Amino acid sequence: MTTRDDDELEARIRRAYREREPVPFRDELKARVLRASASAIGKNPVRGAARRRNRVMASATLWVASVAVALLCVVVAWPKAPLPSSTITETARQSVRAHGQTETVIHGFGLAYAPIEVSDVRIGTLPGEPPDSCVLAELRNTSNRTLAEPDVMGVLWFTPKGGSDENWLTFVNAPAQALKPGQTVTWGFHPSGPHTGSSQALAEIPHLRFFYSRPASGASASLVWKLAPIGVEDIQVLPVAGGQGATWQSADVYATLVNRASHTVDLADERAVIWFSQGASATFFDPSAVRFLFHVTPELPGVTWPTVLKPGERARVEFRVLSTKGTDFFSRVCHVLLLDAPLVPQD
Repeated sequence: MTTRDDDELEARIRRAYREREPVPFRDELKARVLRASASAIGKNPVRGAARRRNRVMASATLWVASVAVALLCVVVAWPKAPLPSSTITETARQSVRAHGQTETVIHGFGLAYAPIEVSDVRIGTLPGEPPDSCVLAELRNTSNRTLAEPDVMGVLWFTPKGGSDENWLTFVNAPAQALKPGQTVTWGFHPSGPHTGSSQALAEIPHLRFFYSRPASGASASLVWKLAPIGVEDIQVLPVAGGQGATWQSADVYATLVNRASHTVDLADERAVIWFSQGASATFFDPSAVRFLFHVTPELPGVTWPTVLKPGERARVEFRVLSTKGTDFFSRVCHVLLLDAPLVPQD
C-alpha cells in the first residue's frame, strides 16, 4: 500500500467520522474516549513506515472508539421488560401537624376498580345447579369502551347475616361475552361455599366487585392488598382421590408457612392467593392464570394446623382448589402468597 493509498484511506475514515450521528452518551465519557484517540494520533513515531501504520491505526482507533461508544449507548438504553410492582407508596396528609405530607411505603399490590356497575347481587339458581346454590347479579359497563373477559377479574365474598366482616371469598371471571359500552347483562356463578350444613344452598349474603387485570400504582389504586409477613416454602400440588366430576376437577395444594415477622401472627387475619400460571414469573393479574382465594385456617375435614405462629414458627397447610374440567393444574406453575385481610372494600 502506498502513501497515497494511506492518505486516501485516512481521508475516507475521517470523512465518515465527521459525518457520523452525534454520540448519544454523556459528554465526559465521550470526551475521554476522544482524548485517548487524539493522544494516539499525536504521538511522533521515528520511522516513516511506522508513521503510516500508526496514522491508519489511529484513524481506525478513532472510528472504532466512536462505534464502541455508540454500541455501548444502544446496550444501556435498550428498554427492559417491566417487572411486576410489589411496592405501593401512599401519601397521607397529616391532620394534626401542618408539615406537608408523609409517605408510607406498603409492600403489596394495588388494584383499580373496573368500570362495571354491579347491582342486585342475589342468591339464585342457574340451569342444572342445585336450588339457591348460585350467585346472580346485574353488570353494566359504565365506560365508553368494550370490556373483554381478560380485561377484568372479580372478587365474590360473603358476609354473615347481621355481620359485616368477610367470611368467605373467591376470584370470579367476568362474562365470557364482551361488555359493550352501556350494556347490561345478567351474570351468574356457582361458588363452592359457604353452604348451609350439608346442603348446597348458600347461607350468607353475597357481594361482588370487579377490578382491572393489571396492577395499579399508588395514585390510581382503589384498593391495596398488603403482603403478610409470612414466607411460603415447599409448594406441592397433588391429585385428589375421586376429585373429578363430569364438568369439574380438583387438586390439593400443600405449602409450608414461615412467620418471618418479629411478632406473633394470627393466620385468621391473613388470606392466601393461589394461582396456576403458564410461566414461572406470571402474577395473579395475568389473564391466563387460574386464580383462587382462601382463608388460612383449616377448612377440609380432618385437616388441622396451628393458626397462631410465633416468630420463626412453621405450619404445613393444605388447600383444595376446584375448577372446570379442562383446567390442567399439573402442567402449570403453582404460586402461593399470603396477604393481610381485608381484601375487599370496607364501604
